[in-house]
Amino acid sequence: MSTFKQAMSNLANAVQDLSKLDVITFEGSVTLEGSDPELVRFSDVMAKAKGNTTVKVKVLASTQTSIDGDIVAFYDTNITDAQRLAHADLVQAGAESRKATIDFVKSIVGDIADL
Repeated sequence: MSTFKQAMSNLANAVQDLSKLDVITFEGSVTLEGSDPELVRFSDVMAKAKGNTTVKVKVLASTQTSIDGDIVAFYDTNITDAQRLAHADLVQAGAESRKATIDFVKSIVGDIADL
């Protein structure tokens, strides 16, 4: 694949990734034994925890926003005000981060396309 095609493919993947924002707030505990240095990344911890019956987590809140403005939200019936506000702060931070990334991509594409 040519460098230009690869760059366009990478850009398409990035745009697809930016089209939705998912924020899930968990409560519980994850205990994994061992000294595996790979466990320092959240995705690795969650992958190793998957299917582990000793992991106890509860979804407190989940919010998905789409670039077209659709929003789907879930809040546990027993969520506290502090947990709800913490989740709302995470959704706001995610939205700001996504906007900054979109603005950055627009500035690059705009420079290339002379927009």
